[in-house]
Amino acid sequence: MYKIMNLHPFIIIITGMLVLLWAYAALSKLFNLHQFKQALMTQVFPQWVGKILVYVLPLSELILVGLLLIPQTRLIGMYSSFFMMGAFTLYVGGVVFKIYDQYPCACGGLFAKLGWSNHFKVNIVLTLIALAGVILMEV
Repeated sequence: MYKIMNLHPFIIIITGMLVLLWAYAALSKLFNLHQFKQALMTQVFPQWVGKILVYVLPLSELILVGLLLIPQTRLIGMYSSFFMMGAFTLYVGGVVFKIYDQYPCACGGLFAKLGWSNHFKVNIVLTLIALAGVILMEV
């Protein structure tokens, strides 16, 4: 079986983008842990969920960085990135389309400055990039 073109450079670019995304997301939460925890307490889910997520989210994002950096686990990292970005996108979509009874505050970092509508658009693009990584690695 032959390939029309070598997809390796595209996979490396997508991997690099996702590593930067998850590393930034995790580190911005960890370096501003108090602010992140306060932001989670204003979200639409129960506070006990926020108390768990304050630790689980940054840890999960750092695990994703590790999975993406190791060639043997990169495909798992791509799938995980796709599903995690999909979940974040659905959550932000709930804000944009006014599904929730209350409006959560943004969790900080660059996305807090974008506003919910632009945050949603960026999340869609990042979800599609992760999906492209999955597809290219499965070819």
